[in-house]
Amino acid sequence: MQNRPLHPTAALRLDSAKIERKRSHRHGRTRGGIIRTIKTPLPSAVPAKIFMPLLLSMFLFIGTFFGYILPRIEDHLMDRKREMIHALSESAMSSIRYYAELAVKNAITKEEAQKQAIAHLRSLRYGPEKKDYFWINDTHPRMIMHPYRPDMEGKDVTDTEDPAGKKLFKAFLETVKETGGGYVNYHWQWQDDQTRIFTKISYVQEYSPWHWIIGTGVYVEDVRSQIASITERMTFIFLGILGVIALLSVYVVWQGATGEIKRREMEESLRKSENKYRLLAETAREIILLFNSDLRITYANTAWQRISGYLSDEITDMIITELIPSSQRSLFVAKIGHIDDDQPDSYIFETSFILKDRRAITVEATFAEMETDDKQASFLMTARDVTEKKRIEAQAKMQQEQLMQTNKMVSLGTLVSGVAHEINNPISSVMLNIQVFDKFWRAVQPILDSHHDTFGDLEVGPMAYPQLRERMPKLLLFSQEGVERVKRIVGDLKDFSGQTPSDLRETVNLNKVVEKAIGLISSLLKKATNDFGVEYYENLPTLQGNSQRLGQVVINLLVNATQALTDPHQRLRVCTGYLEESEEIFLEVHDEGIGMTAEILARVKDPFFTTKRDTSGTGLGLSISDTIIRNHGGWLDFKSEPAKGTTATILLPRYSPDEVPGRMI
Repeated sequence: MQNRPLHPTAALRLDSAKIERKRSHRHGRTRGGIIRTIKTPLPSAVPAKIFMPLLLSMFLFIGTFFGYILPRIEDHLMDRKREMIHALSESAMSSIRYYAELAVKNAITKEEAQKQAIAHLRSLRYGPEKKDYFWINDTHPRMIMHPYRPDMEGKDVTDTEDPAGKKLFKAFLETVKETGGGYVNYHWQWQDDQTRIFTKISYVQEYSPWHWIIGTGVYVEDVRSQIASITERMTFIFLGILGVIALLSVYVVWQGATGEIKRREMEESLRKSENKYRLLAETAREIILLFNSDLRITYANTAWQRISGYLSDEITDMIITELIPSSQRSLFVAKIGHIDDDQPDSYIFETSFILKDRRAITVEATFAEMETDDKQASFLMTARDVTEKKRIEAQAKMQQEQLMQTNKMVSLGTLVSGVAHEINNPISSVMLNIQVFDKFWRAVQPILDSHHDTFGDLEVGPMAYPQLRERMPKLLLFSQEGVERVKRIVGDLKDFSGQTPSDLRETVNLNKVVEKAIGLISSLLKKATNDFGVEYYENLPTLQGNSQRLGQVVINLLVNATQALTDPHQRLRVCTGYLEESEEIFLEVHDEGIGMTAEILARVKDPFFTTKRDTSGTGLGLSISDTIIRNHGGWLDFKSEPAKGTTATILLPRYSPDEVPGRMI
């Protein structure tokens, strides 16, 4: 039989020498010889496997040229352009030095030397169309000479900007001040055409005796035109090569198809003798798989197809380790390599299989080594699905851990309540003292101002009075804000501990609660998004509870939603509604922000869990919100996916089942 090319994971295949030693030890005996190796036709995709490497090689070559070589050519051309304008700039500087030397020798006056230098540079041209030029400005900066913009000569160009807002001549001045000369990127008119603007790279340097800055440059568009020409030529070359490869591939595919027909004819004769063995395997309830020493699956019974969702043609010739999580593959191969005929229980192995829908099941597998007619090793694996058993065991363990966590949270609530109470009194004292200090400072500041104005320098401790006068209000404000934040956290801790339950006997209109909450944080919403919308359900029934606590929940959800937005164009939506079937009022807050992973979503309502620890997050907001909603007999839920946003949903029972809807928003 013709051998198929090995799959990349064949690096995991078994040691053939070890298998040969086992075969010699067994003297030709086959364990459980009920099932012989079953071969099925290879998929009809064999020609594609032959054809694809040729195409991939071509695409790799093309990608290397256009993705690596061509950018390097472009960089080289740009470097050559930079070297050219540097050399031209040095040539222009030599001319200026020549005229300056004439003035130094009193052959001509300085003014005449400058006029001749300006006239000389004004006439210089270079480039393919002889339209590239030099210009001169001084260090004011003021334009001295520009051959294509005489309207700018003699004018102050300090604030002249290119279309991108860059102040060109200030950039030239900064460059020569730092290094004496250098390159500057900007946008400028195309040579003598003021209607066309292109990216330009210029080299500028200063002739310090006259405080002149001389510059010249090239357009990036020239380089891009050369690259476009190279690209066009190479595209035609690659198309020709691709045509040759296509002809060769057709020939290779035809040869592969011929071999496939012969192989199928040989396998047909084998299949007739295997039908009686297939019946035993197909009627078994356990999973039965056969695979060879290269770990290629040669047979899978009906039980596996039913459990996994794979069809027979899909599973045949697949590498068995592809069905096993990567973390367990090495253990799986090691187990197969240590099959011992004298100790049957030694190869009972627990592992996981990945089904077609990407779900994983846990199985207990046993193995047996077999021999086939072609004298190659083959392995029989039988496995039993124990996923449900493991799930029940895990659920029991999780319930036990939840009981332990509940006891821990009860103790934590008591501790939090005590700590909050102990902190509250000194914090209140600090807040009062800060107010006293603020009043004191406001009273003493006029006196200190008068003293400073009369006697001049005044130092208060190690600090000059003007500095103290500027910093003191900020210090008092920062201290006040910090103490207030600590007080809010203490209040949240007290609420979380549940020591002072709120009155829930108020008749609440959820629409009004949402409207008030939006009004309180309207500035935050406007800053976070340009696409905010709210939809109120008309004639929304009321509920019994505490409007202040529910408002706190709405604000927490809205603040979290704004913090999840990364772009002002992302949407934020709020809506209220009523479910007739369950007689429940609902609120939804949906954002198009960064979303949450499954791991974060599972812990989002846990106390002290936060992903914003570095930005003053405490991890109590959603935990307290969840407690408030549960105290109202409701339910708070989150649905989220990374990069797809988050939806927070609140369900609350209406005030009374027999209440007649008809309340105003």
